[in-house]
Amino acid sequence: MNGHALVVIGIGHDGPPGLSPEAHAHVESARVLAGGRRHLDFFPHWQGEKVVLGGDVPAFVGTLQERYQQEKTVVLASGDPLFYGIGRALLEAIPREDLVFLPQVSSVQLAFSRVKETWHDARVISVHGRSMEALAVAIAARALKIAVLTDARNHPAAIADLLQRSGAGGEYALWVCENLGGPDERISRHAPVSMRDASFSPLNVVILLRATGAPAGGAADLPLLGIPEAALLHQAGPRGMITRREVRLLALCYLELRPGDVLWDVGAGSGSVSLEAARLSPRLQIFAVERDAAAFARLESNVAQLGAGVVRAVCAEAPEGLNELPDPDAVFIGGSGGRLTEILGTVMERLKPGGRLALNCITLENFCRGWERLRELELEPEATSVQLAHSRPLGRLHNLEPENPIFILRVRKR
Repeated sequence: MNGHALVVIGIGHDGPPGLSPEAHAHVESARVLAGGRRHLDFFPHWQGEKVVLGGDVPAFVGTLQERYQQEKTVVLASGDPLFYGIGRALLEAIPREDLVFLPQVSSVQLAFSRVKETWHDARVISVHGRSMEALAVAIAARALKIAVLTDARNHPAAIADLLQRSGAGGEYALWVCENLGGPDERISRHAPVSMRDASFSPLNVVILLRATGAPAGGAADLPLLGIPEAALLHQAGPRGMITRREVRLLALCYLELRPGDVLWDVGAGSGSVSLEAARLSPRLQIFAVERDAAAFARLESNVAQLGAGVVRAVCAEAPEGLNELPDPDAVFIGGSGGRLTEILGTVMERLKPGGRLALNCITLENFCRGWERLRELELEPEATSVQLAHSRPLGRLHNLEPENPIFILRVRKR
């Protein structure tokens, strides 16, 4: 450890009265006091250098890196600094052995105590400076308890609007917990449908509690892996064949998706591969591309029901319709409309280095065409043949009825 440790103290809305004697001693002995303006205002008579955290977190952390090694420095932060707080940025920039954390009760702990609910089984989601995709996924799954850390854009009324658009407005009670721990604390319960013009203190936590016995909707009653074909609108038969869930999961294994990846699903049909992928991570960006109007209508309906804000349906013909999409990290090709050679050329040109391609073929001709095209592009494809067989009644007995084989081509771009 250097001559001084950087002490990070969590402080509540009640200010200094809520601090422990140890925290008070650190503040009194500090030569540098850092934090947000609201936190520093709790100590108007403190003598020493004050460092204000504005909007530039890297600059703030950079200043602390220099100052704490020279003089005793204390950082003030809301609640628990390691819970969606400044603690993460400090851990990335300063040796752990130089850091001391003295957390306060977090805003989420206080919020659940005020609404008198346990929270060990709650989903905690921050939309502060983030999109609401993760919250949309939790709502689509009809999570029983959700705590939401808000900001000026993703405020309680915006969360209520998301509930309404998700078809879950009647299933949740929405609690707004304002100025927790302060003299002006306010806890209020609302019906999402009535919150359009409501306004609240910027210091708030939203708690969503799903009513006991509320009917499951959307993706709530589906398994984590393997969406049943019956849950998706799709056309039966060779023109509208859905990717079977066993094959779908195998293809997703080959795509090796990671949070933040961009996935193209070309010839998406019902969107089964896109929707299966969407359940893996709310941070994926998925583009389901389908040219056929009737198939696209079914795709849009499936995405609205199960896409959780992650899947974007694109009505376009490949490869031209791929021009406006961001470069992909992974591509699944389920249908090509007779233009496989052109599509592969465009896909491999746009695929990021290290990107993965998985191509499903139900005919030998497409398999051969895809293999040859990938070899022409100086790639080294791998092939897998999958043939499923399912039990079927045969009088009083049963047999295994085989399905047509599927050929999966996969390749990684160097």
